Amino acid sequence: MKIVPALLGACLLLTACSGTTAGAPPSGRPSPAESIPRSPTADPAAVSWMDGFCAAVHGYRERTNREADPTSPTPSTVAEAQRDLSAALGGIAARTGEAVDKLTALPAAPVPLAETARKAFVTKYTKARDRAAEAKTALDRAKPGDEASQRPAVRALDDAQQGLDGTYDPVGAVSASPELMLAAANAPGCKA
Repeated sequence: MKIVPALLGACLLLTACSGTTAGAPPSGRPSPAESIPRSPTADPAAVSWMDGFCAAVHGYRERTNREADPTSPTPSTVAEAQRDLSAALGGIAARTGEAVDKLTALPAAPVPLAETARKAFVTKYTKARDRAAEAKTALDRAKPGDEASQRPAVRALDDAQQGLDGTYDPVGAVSASPELMLAAANAPGCKA
């Protein structure tokens, strides 16, 4: 039985020599792991939502850039100009329509500002889509070579493009929300 008290004594001696006890308060210096600043963790639902939001907006911009053809020849007749203008209006209507579909397919917004941003973008894209589609329909119904039919179509094209101002920066639209900014920083679709 003398072994148990001897072992207990040895354990106490080792504990006393280590300099700290299990219940002792930590020293004034933080451990290396404690000194590394921790960034807040983004809410996975917010990251997913921001990824979809950014992807829809950047998808519109990227498709517009891809479809722009600065090398297309200048039309030599009114009928060719009419056809080119119709194609331009159709392109805007298709691209903005795709963006509207993607934005409305997003799940419920994680914070109220996200929903506000989505509604603002959907409104702008919808107006541009509708203007372009209506002008294209009117232009396509006009007689080929009807120069007067191009004036309202050109105005509608300009209005549609101007109506899209401010719809190229999805992250800027939510910059007032730290939660959404953190989510955007972690969303692949926002890194375009």
